[in-house]
Amino acid sequence: MDNLSTFELLTLGASIIAVYVKLTQELGKLKSRVIALEKTETEVKALLGELLNNVQEIKLLLAEKGIR
Repeated sequence: MDNLSTFELLTLGASIIAVYVKLTQELGKLKSRVIALEKTETEVKALLGELLNNVQEIKLLLAEKGIR
């Protein structure tokens, strides 16, 4: 331990642990955001499917009115 004192080693160890904890928390936040976005994406796809069906129904109604 010529170059590093005990205090410096303890400080280095504590900072490594702190960085690990912070990165783990950030990773947890990002995972929860991804899950929320995936859920929202599923809801949006369902709404777009319903919208497409309604537009096709409107097109059919307009075509029927145009033929008569």
